[in-house]
Amino acid sequence: MKDMSYRDKMIILIITIIIILVGGFFALIRPRYNALINDTATLVTTQAEWEGLEAKINQIPVLQDTITTMYNEAKSTASMFVDAAYGDANETYDTDKISYYMDQYIQPALDDSELEVSSIDLSAIGSEDVEYYYYTPNVLTYSLLETGDVNGNYAKEVNDEILRDSNYLTEKNVASMQVTTVTMTVEGTKESLMTFLDAIHSDKNAILVSECDIANYQFKEDEEVIVSVDEEGNETRTVVGSNDEDGTSAMTLVVKFYNAKEIDEPDLGE
Repeated sequence: MKDMSYRDKMIILIITIIIILVGGFFALIRPRYNALINDTATLVTTQAEWEGLEAKINQIPVLQDTITTMYNEAKSTASMFVDAAYGDANETYDTDKISYYMDQYIQPALDDSELEVSSIDLSAIGSEDVEYYYYTPNVLTYSLLETGDVNGNYAKEVNDEILRDSNYLTEKNVASMQVTTVTMTVEGTKESLMTFLDAIHSDKNAILVSECDIANYQFKEDEEVIVSVDEEGNETRTVVGSNDEDGTSAMTLVVKFYNAKEIDEPDLGE
């Protein structure tokens, strides 16, 4: 080293400093640099995830309002299926007294109609599938029409407009409900029958007259001929009865009482 010139010493010193700096970069600075790059990527990903979660959080009040609105609409519609004819069975779930409740509920309508009841049969409570009521249009098609529908406009119109409702309801699952069937054999006039049917129709609960079998559907009395003879021996025949809709008829009425538990209000938190 003593024989080295000042210039050589300076070169060695500079090279040493460079080696120390390069070694320090690889030993200390590069790992931190790599960590910084990784942390930056993690920050970007986390930020994107947070923004997505924040957007969902901001949608919660909107969803709560939507759910509440749907619940109120559904509750209003479903209220008719919380059948008062079932008495306190909707609260206790005890079905032992349902037949009694049914008899008491339907009796005022029978009394007002003045139908004479000869028998009432109340079936055991059960469940029944409630089918959707909808109309399926009878769409006309023929080979020339199908061949000429090169752009698919006819098929699209049929499926998207004409058959849209029926196709949608066909694919929906059918729900079942609680039901009790009351079968009655009665006697009465046409007016009595219509009075009873009007009472069932105006009832706010889910009650349906599913069958109405009328033996004498014309409600005509049986004809009767009365023969009278005057003093001179002249015979007079008088036909009584057979007045239109003035007579009575035996009838079998099947009334179904549907029931469902009230919809619980969704717990949406605070």
